[in-house]
Amino acid sequence: MMRRILILILLFGGVLFAQSQVQNVNALRGGTVVLDIGHFMGGEGASAPQAVNGVVLRECEFWYRYAGVVKQVVERAGWRCVITNRGFAPTREPFASIAKRSGVLQLQKPDAGGKRTPSRYHPDRVGSGMVSADYAIWKRAACIIFLHLNSTGSRWTSGGRSIILCNHFNGHGLANSICNALNNEVLNHGMPNGGRGCSVEERRVDADRSAGWLNACDDSGIPAVVVEAAFVNNRAHAEYLTRDAGARAFAQAIGHGVVNFLRSDTTPRHVRENENVPDVGSFGYAAESRRLNVPGARRLLH
Repeated sequence: MMRRILILILLFGGVLFAQSQVQNVNALRGGTVVLDIGHFMGGEGASAPQAVNGVVLRECEFWYRYAGVVKQVVERAGWRCVITNRGFAPTREPFASIAKRSGVLQLQKPDAGGKRTPSRYHPDRVGSGMVSADYAIWKRAACIIFLHLNSTGSRWTSGGRSIILCNHFNGHGLANSICNALNNEVLNHGMPNGGRGCSVEERRVDADRSAGWLNACDDSGIPAVVVEAAFVNNRAHAEYLTRDAGARAFAQAIGHGVVNFLRSDTTPRHVRENENVPDVGSFGYAAESRRLNVPGARRLLH
């Protein structure tokens, strides 16, 4: 009897060891996955026109609640994961407790008024919220997912195109994987979307919203996407996302897309080779360059 118990203990321990080894290999191979909560407390981003299910759907608040669900999916698959936000830690409940529980890393540099700043690593890349991209570059992240919700205005609508924005060289695989997961698990599968699926849109010109972050990550060989797949002012989306089960399914689908990409991707990373040569779409706007007095950007005026 004791011998059988000993054998079972050894077998169980072997399984746990094997699983931990797989997780460690994945973590070392894939690096850290960065999940960035869009906007910041005090600059919450998009907001629904009114309450649904007793809740007013707000972009930043939603992701404080549910970024931890995405993180859980990624970590269970064996990758390291960190949640960032470019603002200060929330002080009001329940968000203060949620942030601590999820381990949100507060970068404490909110871009009040959408102020555009250069990347410290690629100074010709300029955009608001650049601190989050710079953190991913510093961590040599496996990928970064900027978690957002979309809006087409301040009134209820049934329209809106569910998209995942991505960087030019490195982001398409990650974006397609997240789109596939959302299409298979959520959009038109509990979350009404008018029969439309999620699609991928590349952002390349720095002047476009969010392209500065994507391009800075691209220059460092990091797949980067911005999730804009749900609309706070689409009543059907709001109905779905203000229910805990729906919000969790949405977040889990994003996590599954990230994991599926990390497990299957073998594409060599593209890295910008020469910082002194402007890339297509790089910061080259003379008036704004002079206004911002961006170090290193003036050499690239064209």
